Formats: sequence, structure tokens, C-alpha cells
Amino acid sequence: MPIKEMQLDKVRQAKMRFSASYVIAALMFSCGPLAAAETQLIPEAPVAPTITAEQPTNPVSSKPGGPLLVSISVRLGPQIGLLTPQTPQMIIPEFHFIAPNGNAVLLHRDLVETSSNSFHLSPATAINVPADAQKRGAVITGGLTCGQSSFYATMSAYVMDADGNKSNSVKYTLHCNGG
Repeated sequence: MPIKEMQLDKVRQAKMRFSASYVIAALMFSCGPLAAAETQLIPEAPVAPTITAEQPTNPVSSKPGGPLLVSISVRLGPQIGLLTPQTPQMIIPEFHFIAPNGNAVLLHRDLVETSSNSFHLSPATAINVPADAQKRGAVITGGLTCGQSSFYATMSAYVMDADGNKSNSVKYTLHCNGG
């Protein structure tokens, strides 16, 4: 074999080794993520809805003898899901009021501010509580469902009686899914 041919043969072998190393490297690096150590992913725990409220101090009605909104408390709605524990998505504000004349007829709520694009609020809820209970102090409830979105909604509520008297307003904020 002539010298020139031997040199060309060595160059061809070197190129083949060089190409083969690229192929091997490409295979190794493309399989790298498949052989990487596994990382345990823990899903974020859902956050139960909450309400913050500016509780009234010395509430005053619009007129003497009118209703008074005394406080707001809250309870969580039922959990959905039988096999695994679920975070409740419903929150039930409880509006504690006194109507000295026993004739409160309406709980009215206004939306003040929200971070949601689709929050809907029923502004009026009828009060169907016997007059004697209203005179001693009663509770009207209004449930809200959070869904999957993270948001807050600030509302203002008052009680109205059949004579058109309004209670004091109470401001409260619903926090859904950490919003």
C-alpha cells in the first residue's frame, strides 16, 4: 500500500472515530434526563376559604328602633368528595342582627371590590325569622362558593326593616384559595 493511501486511510479512520464519538455523545446526552434523579413533587394543599370582617363597635341604626347588625361569624360548608379528604369550597357568613320592632325583612349586600373577573353576588336575601326571635337577636346566613380560582371579594352588608330603616353597614372580605 502506498504511503499516500495509508495516510488517507488513517484520516478516514480518524474521521470515523471522531464521528462515532459524536454519535455516542449525542446518545448519552439525549438519554441524560431519563437517567436523572427523580424529584418528589408534593401538590400544594388547597386553602380553605376565609372571611375577614370589620366587626361593629357600638352599632347604630339609621333611625331609633331600626335594626342593628351586631356581628358577622362564619362556618365552612360541607366537604365534597367521599374517598379523599377535600377542602371545603363553600363558606357561609352568618349575620347576627337585632330588630327591636321584629320587622327586619332584608339582608342587603354590595360588592365593594374584588380581584375576580367573574364574581357574582346576589345583593338581597329575604329575612324569614319570627318577630320574637328578631327582637332577642337572630342570624341570617348567605353561602358563597369559591370554585378553583384564587381571589378575594370585599362586600358591605346591612339589614333593612319593613319601615325602610337600615342597620349599620358591616364590611367583610371573602378570601378564596389564598386570594
